[in-house]
Amino acid sequence: MKTEFIDVNDTRKNLVVEIPSTVVDAEIDKVARDYSRAARVPGFRPGKVPAKVVRQRFRDQILHDVAHGLIPRAVDEALRERGVEPVDTPDIKDVVVEEGQPLKFTATFETVPAIEPGDYASLTLRRQEVRVEDAAVEEALERLRERAARFEPVVDRGIERGDSVQLDLTRTAIAPVETAESLIVIPGEPVPRPAPREQTDTHSNVTVDIGAPANPPGFDEELSGMT
Repeated sequence: MKTEFIDVNDTRKNLVVEIPSTVVDAEIDKVARDYSRAARVPGFRPGKVPAKVVRQRFRDQILHDVAHGLIPRAVDEALRERGVEPVDTPDIKDVVVEEGQPLKFTATFETVPAIEPGDYASLTLRRQEVRVEDAAVEEALERLRERAARFEPVVDRGIERGDSVQLDLTRTAIAPVETAESLIVIPGEPVPRPAPREQTDTHSNVTVDIGAPANPPGFDEELSGMT
């Protein structure tokens, strides 16, 4: 196989390839045999179509398959031998493939440019001074203390703000009945309001922080002092 690398510019390269006719003809024979086994031609039984008929009837398809089989392998081999690594998929053009003739094509691709580091050894850097305020240190330490804190039972006093309390929580919501069947309208009389109904859900072993902003109004006051 003949190959030639042409530098279009610092990064763009052309690879001109010529694959010998012997390799091309051997690939044509292989592809033609595959077509002969699968071809359906009137007047011939499946798998019994003569090779000459297959080559004539499916000439363009066979040459297309031959090119698609040989070109990628040739490009990979040429790039490995030269130690070239494209940064994109090579663009294949100018393909010439005929029985009894060499397969010729050109592959165009981009490569990584050569980079000169320059005189980096003379560069100087100034370390930026970082000042940490005492308040930021205390805030970080407090977060660490909270994450590492252990819960200790309290037995000598009631619940206070800042305590974490474990309890069973039942939540009750009042919702009106909005079904049409629940209303009886009498002409001339006020339309009755639907009777309210309760919706409850219960949660066990819930941990609540007394004084947390998310607590509903009056929640902390109701629990404060309890034991």
